[in-house]
Amino acid sequence: MKLLKALFDDRIRAFNKIWYIAGILVILFISSYIAWGNLEFWHEKDKFILSLLVTICYIISIQLFYKLIIFPKTYYFGTIFMVVTFLYLLLTLVIAIGRLYYSRFFLISSYLFNILWIYLGYILKRKRKLKFILFSSSSYNETLSSLLSTDNIEWIKAKNLLDNYNLHIDGIVIHSLEDLNQEQSQYVIKQTLKGIPVYHVSDIYEIFHGKLPIKYFYEEFLGSSYRSPYTMFLKRLFDLTLSFVLLPFVALLSIVISIIIKIDSKGPIFFKQDRVGQGGRIFKLIKFRTMYIDAESNGPQFAVKNDPRITRVGRILRKLHLDELPQIWNIIKGEMSFVGPRPEQAKFVEEFEKKIPFYNLRHLVKPGITGWAQIHQGYAAGLEETIEKLEYDLYYIKNMSIWLDLIIILKTISIILTRRGAR
Repeated sequence: MKLLKALFDDRIRAFNKIWYIAGILVILFISSYIAWGNLEFWHEKDKFILSLLVTICYIISIQLFYKLIIFPKTYYFGTIFMVVTFLYLLLTLVIAIGRLYYSRFFLISSYLFNILWIYLGYILKRKRKLKFILFSSSSYNETLSSLLSTDNIEWIKAKNLLDNYNLHIDGIVIHSLEDLNQEQSQYVIKQTLKGIPVYHVSDIYEIFHGKLPIKYFYEEFLGSSYRSPYTMFLKRLFDLTLSFVLLPFVALLSIVISIIIKIDSKGPIFFKQDRVGQGGRIFKLIKFRTMYIDAESNGPQFAVKNDPRITRVGRILRKLHLDELPQIWNIIKGEMSFVGPRPEQAKFVEEFEKKIPFYNLRHLVKPGITGWAQIHQGYAAGLEETIEKLEYDLYYIKNMSIWLDLIIILKTISIILTRRGAR
């Protein structure tokens, strides 16, 4: 996480006080003129209070945005839109509960200008590409190929090091210390003394691709933030709070779904199955049944596109992720979390343990209804996809935080609304 922040700190600092304050003035003055035909919103108490609440939304939205964009594969405009929309929904709730004065034109215009101003500020500050010198191994591999194709990095070939001594760079990337010759070693040392950071290939791959490649696994992973009691406490508190807030809505929706399932096909409403949870412990996962009752008579199988085992209603439930609703009970019991690696069947886990190095590390944390691997890959349908899914899970475990959980939840909501990413 420190490495992620180090690479993006220059962009965060670049969002200077002038732009920050200018945003407040632009949003308030333009919105005031649109709503009331003047710029004197501070003369009346009710208008001043509404302007103050809008200003607080703007400040919080900027802070949240720059907390979230340090993570890879983050869609910046989408993140701004979701954050600002959520805050304005809270603002609307505060106004309703407090019976405060409000102006529809002021709220709508300030909402739109909030989104546009933050996005414009980000665009203006992200023009420069990061420059890295890469010392690669003689054995070219897929990881290096992926790095070289990264859009927002300018790679400088390290053929003539003397030409690069005075060149401004953001860092040096190495594949292996053993591969460096004397000239390269001296160059790395001199650049380090200048304060230029040195990164391993896996570090940069992790930052820009959101995966922790198994082939570059290192011991530092074992000391990651998943051990932090503070992080785990916040995560559990968030799980319980959100569970009880959603419980009435989930209960009402579950009644409707249960009736539809019974009408559509024979069999029980709920599907219970042994899954492997935190620490390798087995627990009963609860879902709405989406398959025919004899679908796995020949044993468990991977989910595939247009899976014939899925019922008509089940296909809709899976597409909208509504089949996962009963797992709120698993969360309340402490067996699952809203965000984490998806729990796998014990039979598959036994197979993957034999074929995939470090596969059991995904059991360091509680499994989740949604997760980093889920939003970027979806279901795995074979060994290769399972390896890639594990790399996403390892990234999540290493960088686990309430901010990463928020990004995953926002992305999950986006997937559900656009009906993409599930099968």
